[in-house]
Amino acid sequence: MTEATLAADISVIKSQLETEIAKYQSEIYLRQAKIHALDVFGNSDTVQNWLQEQNPALDGATPADLLNSAAGLERVIDLVNAIRHGVFM
Repeated sequence: MTEATLAADISVIKSQLETEIAKYQSEIYLRQAKIHALDVFGNSDTVQNWLQEQNPALDGATPADLLNSAAGLERVIDLVNAIRHGVFM
């Protein structure tokens, strides 16, 4: 195996791992959002619907759309907390 082939193989494996890690992280963010929202909305069906609805406070995105990053999770949790306190953004 040449050094170039090895480097290419390593690059492919690294890319695959990064994709898997991002997928796993998104699942964690989704679960965290659901936990916070469940505390406010009271049942999982309402939470699931809320996560899929476009929201003006999120610039028209759905909460679920934002759950691929820590910053997106923070925005969703901030919105849930605003709803909890009666501030509908």
